[in-house]
Amino acid sequence: MSAKFLICAIVLAGSPLLAAVDDDDDAPPQDPNQPVFILTPETFDQWVFSSVNNSAQAFSEIDSQVKLRIEAIHRVCSLSSSQKLKLQLAADRDIKKFRDQYDQLKSKYQNTKQNPNNLQTVYNAISPLQQQWNAGIIGDSSMLGKVIESTLTDQQWATYQKEQTERNNYRYRAKIKLALAALESSLPLTAEQRDGFEKLLLAETRPPKKFSQFDVQVVLLQAANLPEAKLKNIFDDGQIKSLNQIFQQVKGMEPVLKQQEVLPD
Repeated sequence: MSAKFLICAIVLAGSPLLAAVDDDDDAPPQDPNQPVFILTPETFDQWVFSSVNNSAQAFSEIDSQVKLRIEAIHRVCSLSSSQKLKLQLAADRDIKKFRDQYDQLKSKYQNTKQNPNNLQTVYNAISPLQQQWNAGIIGDSSMLGKVIESTLTDQQWATYQKEQTERNNYRYRAKIKLALAALESSLPLTAEQRDGFEKLLLAETRPPKKFSQFDVQVVLLQAANLPEAKLKNIFDDGQIKSLNQIFQQVKGMEPVLKQQEVLPD
């Protein structure tokens, strides 16, 4: 959810997540026509955990993700008890680090009086926490992600890497299909063109460095960098022109994708 959307939503009258602030002697002077709100704990959690209802549900979801990920590694690698414990301790450190940052920011901002003109500043302060949540607390850049290799034996690591590659490739095929569906909303394709473009993308592009909300953009940005000669084997001149217009818009996302570190190396 964009900051602009959130800010617009917050200033709407009657929002159940925000309470109007009564005037008091200690409050700074305010424009009588300018609404002032309390940033409630519920709103703070909605900003950070846009996909869940509250922090309790969010942290319960993280615990479930840790359990499922360690069990998935165990199914592939047959972990010993000590290996499981090492991975669990690493995940606990990831969760604690995130929880500490969350508690600090929530303590700072919950129930504070906010002028709508200042909400962008508040949102910017919370945004890194939201980005961590969206990227995944136990992703490849987490402590858990980093200790997997050192925890596994060489044979286990080779088996794990093979399984991960197969899983990522399968997942990426699904993202390519999503990208094609998004493309077809602006550029109708024949079944033959759709199949041909899908095969080209599978052969010439790579999965993102990490899967995220930007997966479709990662696919389309790589498509935008393909030689036009390969596209002309699939599309007619009119479609190529329309594609180039779409690709120009996608290329405008490149700085954001680099910042999110999702583009393949």
